[in-house]
Amino acid sequence: MSFEDSLEQLRRQFLHALPDKKKQIITLWISLRKNWDAHMLSAVYREVHNLKGSSETFGLSDTKHIVDKLELQLKGLLNAPAPELPTIKSLDTLFHQLLQNNRRGQPSAPVVEAQMQQSPYKPSKARHEHHIAIIEDDNNVGVMITKQLREFGFSVQHFLDFTSFLVVQNESPFDLILLDLILPDWTEEALFEAATEFEKNNTRVFVLSSRGDFDMRLLAIRANVSEYFVKPAETTLLVRKIHQSLKMSEKQPLKVLLVDDQQSMVDYFSSLLRSHGLMVKGLSSAEQVLPALEQFEPDLFIFDLYMPEVNGLELAKMIRQLDKYTSSPILVLSSDDTMQNKVSIIQAGSDDLISKQTAPSLFVAQVISRAQRGHDIRSSASRDSLTGLLNHTQILVAARRCYNVAKRINSQVCIAMFDLDHFKKVNDTYGHAGGDKVLLAFAHLLQQSLRQTDFTGRYGGEEFMLVLPDMQKPLAIAKLNAIRESFSHIVFVEGGVEFKVTLSGGLVFSDECEEFQDCLLLADKHLYEAKRLGRNQLVVSPSE
Repeated sequence: MSFEDSLEQLRRQFLHALPDKKKQIITLWISLRKNWDAHMLSAVYREVHNLKGSSETFGLSDTKHIVDKLELQLKGLLNAPAPELPTIKSLDTLFHQLLQNNRRGQPSAPVVEAQMQQSPYKPSKARHEHHIAIIEDDNNVGVMITKQLREFGFSVQHFLDFTSFLVVQNESPFDLILLDLILPDWTEEALFEAATEFEKNNTRVFVLSSRGDFDMRLLAIRANVSEYFVKPAETTLLVRKIHQSLKMSEKQPLKVLLVDDQQSMVDYFSSLLRSHGLMVKGLSSAEQVLPALEQFEPDLFIFDLYMPEVNGLELAKMIRQLDKYTSSPILVLSSDDTMQNKVSIIQAGSDDLISKQTAPSLFVAQVISRAQRGHDIRSSASRDSLTGLLNHTQILVAARRCYNVAKRINSQVCIAMFDLDHFKKVNDTYGHAGGDKVLLAFAHLLQQSLRQTDFTGRYGGEEFMLVLPDMQKPLAIAKLNAIRESFSHIVFVEGGVEFKVTLSGGLVFSDECEEFQDCLLLADKHLYEAKRLGRNQLVVSPSE
């Protein structure tokens, strides 16, 4: 079902339920008239306010016009004594109009607008879905670059001329092109023109040239190419730039936790955000939030302001008391976007108030920008600054969680400890710059080679932890051995000198341990056994 069809279905569901909703509000009003009570008045006001928000969202202008007047009058009575008869009759008239109001309202322009706008956020592809073309007429150079990039897990195809490349590109476009500027069948000017068109169509272009002079670089800038490398291009730098250009460090879409007591609003805003590539967990009860956080770690919270029992401000204050989310962005939804409410939500620790009648394109843009900021905050707090992998604390948290899940559902998780062989010698010989280059290369290889459901972390120094949930022993051993083998073939260059580095690893599986701590000790034991046996190998427990 398309997003447009989904919204149309939500609108029809809301219209179908609207008469009963109006009758429910009228019933509350009749009870209030018979026995004026502050608690009952608050309930009537809350229901009217919620109906206002729904009417705005689904474009029911006639209903909204009546509800606006009702809300204004009821709000004036919240902290006042029981009203006089003229006020009661005025409200009777409005409630009667609400009940008799037909359903002429159609979805307003903003719902259509959500379809017209190009998504401002697109989640990155899965790692193995990126395809790279190398256009290099020197076969030896092209084969060497292709081999090195494939060691990092990239899907790479080498072309000796531009014409044969175009045949494939026109049928199945590549994500990134490594382009030599001296080719037998196209001029430099024509290649730069083609590069400009590729960039316009979101195919990144990296220039590989034997020239690094100002004039040639200026032509590349004017062609809007993404990167410029002078031959011979250093593989580790090339890989890092590819990861940055294709935004491959993102493992998941931006995540939003949405809470609104009206299920219709939860469904509407969830569908809207999901259609723009975000992952949304929608809840209709504030009490569901804390249990949800055990499995869902949002980049952004969105709370409805007026909810029964627990309102959005109280929920925001509660989230701020959780150490993990003290800096996470919180947005509050309301039909009442007065300055007083804006000040109140900021004082409660939220970031901003968004009106429910905000145009969908603007709403989505605000959510994405705040969610991205929340993601960056979480990443900086949980990731190693050099490699971008999880830091020591967070990889342990991930490993323990996966171990507990595996034990609970009787599945399997592999926990592996890797260590770079003779890394001190690398630092002593090639300096810390050379050592950092090796660490980064291994991080990129892991990011490229493993699944999005796997976890990788820098355990400390040159030691790394890998967590592979729901993977059987033979497959896990084969996968990690392939990573070890690929890494041993990567050629590093520092100070004009080429060198290689190998890995040792120890693997353990959850069914071998009674406690999580036992798994850590056993994996560490296997790692040191691999080093004792000569390094550049994996050690696992012997099969029974």
